[in-house]
Amino acid sequence: MDTYAARLSKLPVNPSIAAKVLKMADSQDVSFGALEEVIMADPGLTARILRIANSALYARQTKVTRLQTAFTLLGTKTIRNLVILATGSSLFRRDLSSSFYAYFWTHSLATAFLARDLAARCGFPQHAEECFVAGLLHDVGQVAFLLENPKAYDELLRRARLEGRSVSDLEEEAYGTDHKKVGAEVLASWSFPAVYVDAALEHGSPNAASASKQVVAAVTAADLVGANWAREPDPPRPLSGLAPFLGYLRLGADELDSWQAETRIRLEKDPFYLGCRELLTEG
Repeated sequence: MDTYAARLSKLPVNPSIAAKVLKMADSQDVSFGALEEVIMADPGLTARILRIANSALYARQTKVTRLQTAFTLLGTKTIRNLVILATGSSLFRRDLSSSFYAYFWTHSLATAFLARDLAARCGFPQHAEECFVAGLLHDVGQVAFLLENPKAYDELLRRARLEGRSVSDLEEEAYGTDHKKVGAEVLASWSFPAVYVDAALEHGSPNAASASKQVVAAVTAADLVGANWAREPDPPRPLSGLAPFLGYLRLGADELDSWQAETRIRLEKDPFYLGCRELLTEG
């Protein structure tokens, strides 16, 4: 496992800024000035945040050109999410010979927005922003496998799709570990909070040991729905597999189906979602 996690630790973009912002945004006494100072240490990150902030604030007549203005208008929790998005877009540059990244970003972004929406809908809105970040990062371990051998990992994902097999099972056969374990190791090594480590490790597990079971359940449900969206035009996987998690979400199976249909329509008209998607899928 160390080999794959080490590949991510050696990437040229340092995720330590994102880790600092995560902690600062959760602090009750964080100042906008201190937050701005941390983010502005990376000019590329600053530019990406301002770009996506302007997408979120599309109705304003004047363009947002300063981070502190964005903080005031959007709030620190949203800025935290933008830092993760913007860091990700620069951290994992796409290899155009790989079919992986278009799926990875489409799926990860959908999972983030869906998990946040589930938290608000299912009675734990206080964890909505944690669900967003956890959803965005839950499959980060897959990037480590891709970096090790892009063609081999693309082939593994193709087999999973064609054979209807679990990606994790095929990873265990090929690498002796899976993207959940590697992702958790990577996030822990980057000093990300435990809730994100747990979501990476335990999403999809009905016996999650995490103290953040609601977050893990929301990410699990969002993961399946987001995967179905990203897999199109392939047939969707049935939502019946989410039955063990619905208790944590206080959601009935019929509600789950109508929720995902309603949410998709809403997101396709959401300028913030569309701006995020543009950032993460651009060449």
